[in-house]
Amino acid sequence: MHPVIAGRWSARSLDPAAEVTRAELLAVIEAARVAASWGGTFPVRFLAGLRGDTTHAALAALLTRGNLRWAPAAGALVLCAVATSNAKGDLPYAMFDAGLATAQLSLQAVAQGLIAHPMSGFDRAGARQAFDIPDSVEPVVLIALGHLAAERTNERDLEPRRRPALREVLFGEAWGQEF
Repeated sequence: MHPVIAGRWSARSLDPAAEVTRAELLAVIEAARVAASWGGTFPVRFLAGLRGDTTHAALAALLTRGNLRWAPAAGALVLCAVATSNAKGDLPYAMFDAGLATAQLSLQAVAQGLIAHPMSGFDRAGARQAFDIPDSVEPVVLIALGHLAAERTNERDLEPRRRPALREVLFGEAWGQEF
């Protein structure tokens, strides 16, 4: 496995003093922008704020209680949203496109020495209202982008990463039959 892929994890122990620069933020968004997209539609859009600006504060205010404990320390907060239709009609794979873009953003972050932690725990209706997001665009995920703290203070960061064994996720000939 490539070291960038192996090194990706969703840490919560972010350094509240470390900055994410505008250039670092633009690089991870550029990596997301070039992700594969169904029919070349690329329905994914981003709204971002750097710690200390009003957008970061407004995004942090949307976090649910668990994420509110750690995510405001991120040097940047990024809202990923998708257009659910365009001039061609409905975009049935928009959420898949958002996943691909978020994955590429996360891998670029690792390559830059950053942590990217996608979160579903935020107020989508509040995001729509706070940022005048049109009805045709769906907020999907809020991403904390930052630098790992010198000391892991979040208990979940101390636990080993758990994933099912390959034989549990890859089948051959029939569902559930080992490849």
